[in-house]
Amino acid sequence: MNQVAEKVARKRYSSDLSTRDWQELEPLLVVRRRGKWPLAEVVNAILYVLKNGCVWRDLPGDLPPWGTVYWYFAKWEADGTWQRVSTCLNMSSRERGQKKPGPRP
Repeated sequence: MNQVAEKVARKRYSSDLSTRDWQELEPLLVVRRRGKWPLAEVVNAILYVLKNGCVWRDLPGDLPPWGTVYWYFAKWEADGTWQRVSTCLNMSSRERGQKKPGPRP
């Protein structure tokens, strides 16, 4: 079961991170202060927008407010966090598929 689903009773979305993925990503996310919302929920909300192609204001009501989600997204985009996250997920996926860490030259 997803770590977030245990803490907050809400609908599970296909874009939600698994507990395993969250454990890999959490150390990559730079946050100086913790807000009201669990960081995993903020990331799940960002992934919801990215997967579904909706506008920020159309986030479902059981996810953090769109303004909070967008603030983290913009901050992490500007400081390179999303590039590190993408690289981490890509490498993990390739390892699980028993592929070499990077694409062929």
